[in-house]
Amino acid sequence: MESHIINWTLKSINAPLDAFSPPVDMHESISHIKALPPLPEIARHIMKLASDPFSDAQKLAEIVELDPLLTAQVIRWASSSMYGYRGQIYSVQDAISRVLGYDYVLNLAMGLAAMSPLKTPKEGTVGAKEQWRQSLASSFLMSKLSQKILPENRPNPQQIQLAALLHNIGFFLLGDQFNDEFHYLDKLITANPTLPVSRIENFAFGTDHTQLGTWLMHTWSMPKPIIDIVHHHHNPYYRGENHALNLLTYLSDTLLGRIGIGDAIVQDCPPIVFEQLHLSDTIGENLLDDLNDNLQAIESTAEALAS
Repeated sequence: MESHIINWTLKSINAPLDAFSPPVDMHESISHIKALPPLPEIARHIMKLASDPFSDAQKLAEIVELDPLLTAQVIRWASSSMYGYRGQIYSVQDAISRVLGYDYVLNLAMGLAAMSPLKTPKEGTVGAKEQWRQSLASSFLMSKLSQKILPENRPNPQQIQLAALLHNIGFFLLGDQFNDEFHYLDKLITANPTLPVSRIENFAFGTDHTQLGTWLMHTWSMPKPIIDIVHHHHNPYYRGENHALNLLTYLSDTLLGRIGIGDAIVQDCPPIVFEQLHLSDTIGENLLDDLNDNLQAIESTAEALAS
């Protein structure tokens, strides 16, 4: 693998090499940032509600509906063909009670709100549209995979949706704060489709989206399980306290890579992942077939969110 990296075919990048130069040290660029985008106030309200033992669907709906754009996004998601609801969804309360449920909407709204301040270029291999496509596909696939896991081995269902939506948030931060590096990375990935994206990032920048995302999650004081998954989701051998959720995220990314979605297209899935989750490759392939039936809805929602 190292020899392949050393012999990258940079001449195939569609731009003169002297038109840009690779960042020598992303850590230095990071140190010059005076302040990260703050966690939106509505996301803070949702986090507070999540820890309130007396919270209910009405309180959640009231918070979400303070933001018209977030409201529209939740209603659009609940109305998608993936959930098979034939009636009309007119409110967040409808989305909760008729289709998605309280926990799902809470984590969906939290993820959507958290990513809203990050202005990432729409197009590209790691652009906003592709990231939303992966996030929404992960949301669907991780939920389905978790239902196949024995209850005693199943990750906390309240964390699955948030992990699915936020685990690649480092790419959103890269596009928001480091525009030149973002476009440079896009060119490198396009020129080297057989190399793992995380390996390309580390070779070019000395860091990757997992470290950038972890930095942001710490700054926002996000729950530890989400910080762990943002940090470790490309490591199937992580065995910390949230390793089951991490394995589920890793497996989902790998399966999505098989159908050309996300940043794990060339990511291998060691047998230990299936063994630890007590799942089989056949189950994964069958769920991918279900996902394929819903790709049109995912694509249209990703397009809307990226715009």
